[in-house]
Amino acid sequence: MTHQELITKAREHATVFERGVPFDARVADFERVTVREAVVVRFDSSKRDDHILIYLDRASGDFITAEYAPPTQTDTREET
Repeated sequence: MTHQELITKAREHATVFERGVPFDARVADFERVTVREAVVVRFDSSKRDDHILIYLDRASGDFITAEYAPPTQTDTREET
């Protein structure tokens, strides 16, 4: 995809995101746009149900963002 196509896609995704946030900032409020090629490094384990994702700039390895996906909440308590 071209940079312009990626920017258009990002704006489409932002529209959905903007509906669910409590603050007043919108993508349209920010006039400077940067397109970076990123990689996602995923850390997980066969013994755990959670994982960590680290997003890095592909060319430089600079940190972009990270996210943690907590384990699935399964209630294993017995009902009384």
